[in-house]
Amino acid sequence: MGRPRTPTDLVAGFRSARVLTLDELAGRLPVTRRTVLRRLDEHGYFTSYNLRGRYLTIEEVADFDSRGLFCFKSARFSRYGTLGSTVRHFVEASASGMTHEEIRALLGVRVHNPLFALIGGRAIVRERLGPAYVYLSAAQEVRNAQLRARLSLLGETAFRPTSRQIIAVLLELLRDPRGSREEILSRCQKSGVRITGEVLGAIFTQYDLDKKRAL
Repeated sequence: MGRPRTPTDLVAGFRSARVLTLDELAGRLPVTRRTVLRRLDEHGYFTSYNLRGRYLTIEEVADFDSRGLFCFKSARFSRYGTLGSTVRHFVEASASGMTHEEIRALLGVRVHNPLFALIGGRAIVRERLGPAYVYLSAAQEVRNAQLRARLSLLGETAFRPTSRQIIAVLLELLRDPRGSREEILSRCQKSGVRITGEVLGAIFTQYDLDKKRAL
């Protein structure tokens, strides 16, 4: 028979403090650091998405809000895991996509690095709309709905394409169906058509051109 297991009451360890570092938690419990780690894995826990993930909490003492976020002093936690996973969740769930400032206001931290990583991994995409980049779902149907909602918020008249702009874009797509948006925009501008990236995006959204090109 193995040695009897030393009782480890994680809930009691967290109860008065709610948020602890691993060393602080180990100092409160009559077991080794390795045992504390094993008990945490068995029980389940949350790691702060800021402060280099130094802080821990558990379900019984955390007070997550309706968005799945919990802040205690300077430590911030998310039901969705890491900062990157959390950013991706809120971008995907947003009705109109999110700007960096909107994400930062929600999460309370700068998110440039996770945004770049998510874009590089094609987990999300971004479009320049109005004065800022808007981060959007990688799923085409969701993204199109988000774009329409964002354009409505910005005022669609600012990005309403003219017949000449629409024809120019469609002609460029016929000439080069695999061309990137940047290439299409550049060729339209070189041909004398005054068009911005925002208007090009509105045309792609209005005519669902990404989907049609894929087909």
